Formats: sequence, C-alpha cells, structure tokens
Amino acid sequence: KQWYQRRVRGAGTVSEEGGRTRTLHAQTHTFLSAPLLPSPTQMLSLCLSYQEQWVTDFRTSPLLPVAVTLNMTNCHRGPLTVIVNAITTAGSPDSQKAATTLPFIWSGMVRHRLVLTDHVTKSIDLTAIFTQPGVYNINQIVVEVEGEDGTLHPQVLHSVPLLRVDSL
Repeated sequence: KQWYQRRVRGAGTVSEEGGRTRTLHAQTHTFLSAPLLPSPTQMLSLCLSYQEQWVTDFRTSPLLPVAVTLNMTNCHRGPLTVIVNAITTAGSPDSQKAATTLPFIWSGMVRHRLVLTDHVTKSIDLTAIFTQPGVYNINQIVVEVEGEDGTLHPQVLHSVPLLRVDSL
C-alpha cells in the first residue's frame, strides 16, 4: 500500500491509498471513494460528506438532525441507472457489528432512483437523526447500479469514519 499526500488550497490534506481518497475539511468530513484505475465493478465515484463531531443538549432538543450529502460521479462510459437506499440501523444486525456504533434513523426521502450520464456528478441530500450521545457509523447507505438486464451491481463506499455526538 502506498500513501500519497498533498495540500489542497483551502480544503485540508488529501490522502490516497489503493484507489481511495479521503479529504478532511475544517469542520466537515468528506470521504471520497474513487477508483484510481477503472474497475468493471466500481462504476461510480462516491463521496460522503458530513460534519464529523457534534455537541448538543438533548434535554432541550431531543432530536439532532445532521445533514449528509452523497455525491455520485459516473465513471463508466454511457448512462447508469443508480439506486440509493439509506438504511435505518435500529434493530439491524449490522448495527451490532461494532460495540461503539449506536442506531440512528434517516429522515425524509431515503430511497432514490436516478440516471447519471457520462462523467456527470449528482448529489443527494440526506438527513440522519440522532437521539442520544455516542459514536455512530453513518455508512448505512446502499448504492447499486442497475445493469441492462436488470441485475443490480453494488457500489462500494469504503469505510467511513464514525460520527461523534456529545451532550452538554
């Protein structure tokens, strides 16, 4: 594995490892999952952006909404039909995998179906709702590309850093 680091004007440090890029901004964490070399299975470049740490008083406001943006770029020749599903972790077996991860819910429109033409980027704005302090794994988004024959090809958003919520 090789790491490459460079300074991006006003955007923080960018690190690349094995086809993945991770960009840290002042208060917003942006994680890019973009193959450096074309791959027949990874047809999209995925970027998840959110504020990594929050402090709130749950006694005065029991719900903490957090904006999460998913940017998708078509890395494939030709249009792609993309299906996005934000999964609620409450009661999910996946939420039990890490002892430090707590359940949360997605609010608003959590399922999307869209067409991306060649080298076009589109964004989907999501809202995650947290009800208690803790450390959360917000990488609960399934992105799939629908093939011409109707088969679904999962796209990988590599490990995303946990989101931390602290209480006053």
